[in-house]
Amino acid sequence: MTALGVLVRRHPDRAAVVLLVVVPLLWFAPALRPGYTLSPLDNLFTTAPWRAIAPGPVQPNQALGDVTQVFHPWTLWAAREVRAGRPPLWNPYAYAGAPFCSNPQTACLFPLTWLGWALPPTLALTLPAIVKVIAVGLAMYWFLRGLALRPLAACVGATAFMFSTTVIAWLPWTFASTMPFLPVLFGLVDRIRARGDRRLVALLALAVALDLLAGYPQAALQALAATAAWALARAPWRAGAPAFLARVVGGVALGVALTAAQALPALDYVRESTVYAFRSTWTPPLAVPPRAMVTALMPYFFGTASSTWSVWQFNITSTYVGLVPLAALPLAAAMWRRLPARFFVGLALVAGLVHYGALAAVAPAPVIAFGSNLRLMPVLVFALVTLGAFGVDAVARGESSYASQLVRLRAWFIALAGAGLIAVTLASGEPAALAVRPSLAAQYVAALAGLTAAAWLLRRWLVTGDARWGVALVAVQLATLAPLATYLPVRDARWLYPTPPAVAWLQAHVGSARVVIADQVGLLFGLRQAHGYDGLSPRRITEVAGPIGTGGALVAGFRQNTLALHGSEPLPAVSVLLAPTRALLGVRFIVLPPRAASAEPALRAVYDGADARIFEDPTALPRAFVVSRARCADDREALALLRARAIGADEVVLADCAAPAAGETNPIASRGVAPDSRSVVAPGPRSAVAPQVRMLIDEPARVVVAVSTATPAWLVLTDTWFPGWRARIDGRDVVVRRADHAFRAVALPPGPHEVEFTFTPRGLVSGAAVTLGALLIVGALLIARRRAAVVLAAVLMLAATSAEAALPAAPFSLSATPTTVDAGEPVAIDVTPRARAGGPWDVYIVWLFTERAAFLGPEGEWAPRPVPFRARLGGGESARGVWRRAGPPDDVTLALVAVRPGADPLDRAEWTSRPALARVRVEAPPEARPARPWMTLAALLAAAVAATALVWGQDLFRPRPL
Repeated sequence: MTALGVLVRRHPDRAAVVLLVVVPLLWFAPALRPGYTLSPLDNLFTTAPWRAIAPGPVQPNQALGDVTQVFHPWTLWAAREVRAGRPPLWNPYAYAGAPFCSNPQTACLFPLTWLGWALPPTLALTLPAIVKVIAVGLAMYWFLRGLALRPLAACVGATAFMFSTTVIAWLPWTFASTMPFLPVLFGLVDRIRARGDRRLVALLALAVALDLLAGYPQAALQALAATAAWALARAPWRAGAPAFLARVVGGVALGVALTAAQALPALDYVRESTVYAFRSTWTPPLAVPPRAMVTALMPYFFGTASSTWSVWQFNITSTYVGLVPLAALPLAAAMWRRLPARFFVGLALVAGLVHYGALAAVAPAPVIAFGSNLRLMPVLVFALVTLGAFGVDAVARGESSYASQLVRLRAWFIALAGAGLIAVTLASGEPAALAVRPSLAAQYVAALAGLTAAAWLLRRWLVTGDARWGVALVAVQLATLAPLATYLPVRDARWLYPTPPAVAWLQAHVGSARVVIADQVGLLFGLRQAHGYDGLSPRRITEVAGPIGTGGALVAGFRQNTLALHGSEPLPAVSVLLAPTRALLGVRFIVLPPRAASAEPALRAVYDGADARIFEDPTALPRAFVVSRARCADDREALALLRARAIGADEVVLADCAAPAAGETNPIASRGVAPDSRSVVAPGPRSAVAPQVRMLIDEPARVVVAVSTATPAWLVLTDTWFPGWRARIDGRDVVVRRADHAFRAVALPPGPHEVEFTFTPRGLVSGAAVTLGALLIVGALLIARRRAAVVLAAVLMLAATSAEAALPAAPFSLSATPTTVDAGEPVAIDVTPRARAGGPWDVYIVWLFTERAAFLGPEGEWAPRPVPFRARLGGGESARGVWRRAGPPDDVTLALVAVRPGADPLDRAEWTSRPALARVRVEAPPEARPARPWMTLAALLAAAVAATALVWGQDLFRPRPL
């Protein structure tokens, strides 16, 4: 035995830790070179003005678009703010302004985010990602060793989780930052069960807090739900269960208290978000197609980037963990009598049923709708990896019958090889699948080779009991994960958000005005935008400037289909460009591709370069201006006035002004105008001297305006109104009114004044106090040396928020027959009453999962504008129609929307019930389907038979010593 072999045998845990740290460093070594970074920057160079300055051939992957447009710009901008001595509380460069640190996905209080702020830009986008991978691996290894698994089995499980498609494909998102805590939470619960040490309770609190602060609270809550089930399963019900569960609950409650400084401001943003507005009404059920289970064998089965043929992107569809855990899954049956094995089988089944659609109907339910059932991959992969590690451990222990284990291994291998071949055969009839690279045949051969090697080595280990076969299994596991090493692109610093000439021109000329530009990266260049993307979206801005979505339908001249949206989609630049409120939003400059013409005569070209063409809108209002008139209006009326451009140039619409706010010096109230008046006028004649307005300070969370007016008036600042903004006039606090539905206004007395707006998230101070108190408790638990019972005297209610009930069921049900048709064939559509009274309603049939809005008319044809399937349908009445020519080939979901006569079916404010759904699978007609490559499929079958023979056959040789 070599010296290295002796060292590994003596210190297996240390060897495993070294492996789990070194392999990620080697994996991402190209990105660690000086001047290089791990970032999908190619996406930036697909639009003007960046397209013209691309440093090389562009290979975009829009599945990573959020990283290019949101997460990496956030990291770089926040680092600049911190270095400038300003906490990044408010982002003025998107949505006309939006909370920054109040958005949980910014993870401002997470230590890994601080590391990114401290590093130079190239390392800031690289090193935290590598740390995430290492943390996932070490946490998984620690958890599995805590379950008494052998080091080799734990090492296989750790590499499977840390290099799974779930971790690698989500790595640049804050979502991946939550993944190390799933095994940590499970491991701490197990150790509390074993020892009950108060320090473990404190560590559980820290783990819960870090998970919640990591940047994706929905994933943290899913992890906590799984941990709660684990705690109940592991509780010693015969003796000591109440004390154990009390410690776990206490640790979780203390962890939640630790997050108060983030949680309380976040609750404000959630309440004011488009996500809340959408998901509190209705959420369409989402699920990954069951055939995506084949990605456990072939991760790139559905392709990536522009060649993908999946409904969902790669990081949602693919659940690949390498082939060794997959091959070892049935061997975990030898450990069935152990409770953990049974628990993880159940956990995998529940997560898989939701992920693959069998339980997707729970998605629209209240509370559940605020998360996403398409984010359960970490739980599913965690359960599968753990079961695979159990299987490897069963081989390492040799406790089960060799014969029974060999039967399981052989049968499972045949099942996997057969399932993969069937999947490839079925996909060979899909035209889109033929464009996938590497080809499905090549992927199957590679998977078959890796699966054969894994099964053969498991069989050898079963036969000989020699752990050196386990070392070979670890090597095979890493080899089968190698195809994922190139998924995240590495680029040199030339690609790192360079400044095109058009952007440089804007920086010199834009001042405090806003711009429309194709991307969401204006914050890196100091360009204010009314569009934006942050996963929550300020609701009032999206109502003023929307609709949300990709904007592709609007570019093509169609209505944006908002029916299937979840509220987390971006507010695209094209929505702002076409919005009737664009001038009010202060959008003065519009960036278009080179040589583009303007459709509006009022726009004038001010820059014409090789990278872009910039137009100026002289009608755009300044961000700060003074008006003398104001009127009160509720939200619905205010939006109608704004969209109709029915508000005068010297007028503002105020919300919530049935009565003046306490302490407000109001030019409206000073004339004794009735509080419930719908139209009010400032006192005195309009002055002949025009008001003077000048920006003195324009920082993210602080704006100072010098203003002079001869009469009482209103100062309007078209930055987003949000709880936490305060105003002072000449050092005196005044009330900030919500103006023109989404902006800010303050009442001005006559004369020259200095108006200061400042932002501090509401709840930040009180939340910080709760966090500090919880930290003191955690410190006391960690430092105290005497054993004592941990008693929580009371549970602090940090904040209360009322969740609106979901809308009631639709008054009609919807059915489509037949449910599977060839393109061009008719489909019968039936609308059946559920209620005998009510109405009348206009009933619309909408194609749900499509970007362009499409409505099925009474004649059986689709229209791009709202056309009722049946108008003024009363309760108890039914309707029948036909979709004359089904197509194009797709899995089609139809939605029935019932609204009052004349209302817009895409406006959720008009809904009184949630949509009813029906599904139709439209297949290509036989003559349009590609011929199957029977020769290739026959060769694959022969390869599968040969591999089965190899796994099934006799032992060939014994291993040589290391």
